[in-house]
Amino acid sequence: MTCELISTALSDEQKGQVMGILSVGCDRQTAANFIGCSLAAIRRAMLQDATFAAGVCRAEAGAELNHMRNVQQAANEAKNWRASVWWLERRAPERYGSRGAGVATARQLKAFINILADALRQDVHNADDWQRIIARLQSLADDVDKMIRDDQMNLANSIDAVDLPSPDASLGPPIDSLAEDWDDSQGES
Repeated sequence: MTCELISTALSDEQKGQVMGILSVGCDRQTAANFIGCSLAAIRRAMLQDATFAAGVCRAEAGAELNHMRNVQQAANEAKNWRASVWWLERRAPERYGSRGAGVATARQLKAFINILADALRQDVHNADDWQRIIARLQSLADDVDKMIRDDQMNLANSIDAVDLPSPDASLGPPIDSLAEDWDDSQGES
């Protein structure tokens, strides 16, 4: 599903909603979907508003801290700590997952594709070229989604006797919303 963009700038109410959503442990894409914008719009708002950027970082850190407290308490009491470990491995796999150092995660690859698309939008002025670039980036994003699904399937096969819900495989905004952003920006010139 493609998000409808009401405005290129986030309102104070939307910024508050983003921080509230992040504070309970959801990711930025979920926040973007909830308020009806792209992940790029949240990133732009963070670049333009240092207070909002700090609030986003604080909300994300607070949610992570809650789960870290659970893990810490598990050292003293063995109750429900596996849910926190599961959450941390998926929330920050580069820090808590079993991957080797220096390996990019699927989330990082997807974020890079979106940053690249956002940067290219500024420099590509021909609509046909832009559509080809977006199509190629969409293909790359689909490949990343497939990698995520494959990783989740491998992880699900390796988990012993722990009955946990599977993580959401949708990471990053749909590339076609970036094409709409480009079309909108061409109308403003």
